[in-house]
Amino acid sequence: MSSVQISGSASGAGILNIAAPTTATNRTLTLPDATGTIALTSNVPAQIQPISASVASSALTITASALALDFRSTTLGSGTVTTVSSTPASLVVPSTATLGTTSAVQSRLVVIALNNAGTIELAVVNISGGNNLDETTLLTTTAISASSTSASTVYSTTARTSVAFRVIGYIESTQATAGTWATAPSTIQGYGGQALAAMSSIGYGQTWQNVTVSRAIGTTYYNTTGKPIFILVTGYVSTGAANINFNINGSSVFNWNTAVGTNARGPIYTLVPAGVSYSISGYNTLECWSELR
Repeated sequence: MSSVQISGSASGAGILNIAAPTTATNRTLTLPDATGTIALTSNVPAQIQPISASVASSALTITASALALDFRSTTLGSGTVTTVSSTPASLVVPSTATLGTTSAVQSRLVVIALNNAGTIELAVVNISGGNNLDETTLLTTTAISASSTSASTVYSTTARTSVAFRVIGYIESTQATAGTWATAPSTIQGYGGQALAAMSSIGYGQTWQNVTVSRAIGTTYYNTTGKPIFILVTGYVSTGAANINFNINGSSVFNWNTAVGTNARGPIYTLVPAGVSYSISGYNTLECWSELR
C-alpha cells in the first residue's frame, strides 16, 4: 500500500497523506491543503544498504547511494551511538590493484562505510584476509593505489586511523587477470536482514556434499562460497613412510607422519575460511572427500 488518506473535504483540504518512501533512507509525511503541501521528512537507517559497482579502463568503481547509518563510539569503553547521514564519494580500485585476489578465481570484496568525523567514506577489503568485521572494533585503513595487493589490508581513498565502521555490502567477481578489472561483478549485495546473517556463518544454507570425483591429491582449490567450509578427507597410504599435509593458504595446518611399513588409512579434517586456498598432499590414494559447503 503506497498511501493512507483521511479526507476532510472534497476540495482536498484536511487530507492526511502518508506517502510511500521516496528513497531508501527517507520516510515522508505530506499534509496537503488548499494553499499548498507541508512535507515532513526524516532519515532512518535502511535495512539493506544501496551499493553499486562497475568496471571500466581496467578499474573497479564502488558506489553507495545516500546512507543513514548508526556508528559505535571510537571509545571502545563507551556505548554511545552516532547517526551519520551523507552520500559517500565513490571508491576507485585502480588497475593492477589486486586486493589479494587470484586470477580466474571468484573473489568476494567487502564494502565498508567509515565514519570520518561525521562524513561517511567507503573502504574495501578482501574477505579472505581474515579481518574482524563484526563492527565491535575500530578500523585503520591504507590509501588505495595501483600497488594495493594485500588481502588483509583495508583500503580507502584516504588513509584513516581508528575509525568506527559499518559493513554495507559485498561484491563478487571473477577476473581473468587479477588486478585487471574487466569483467562486471557477478553479484552485488547490500547488507541487511538475512544477507548480514549469512555473511560468514558456517552451516547457514550449507549441506554436506561428496566431492570426491572433482578433487585430487596435490591440487589447490579455493573456497569461493563466501563462508567457511568444513573439509573431511579419507585417504590411503601404501606401504612406506608418508608425510600427509593439509595446507590452508599455503600454510600447513595438519601434518601426519606415517611410519615405514604401515598401510595407513585415516581421515583428516579442518575448517577452511572464506576466500582462501586449500590442498592435501601425502596420500597415495584418495578414498573420500566431503565438504560442508
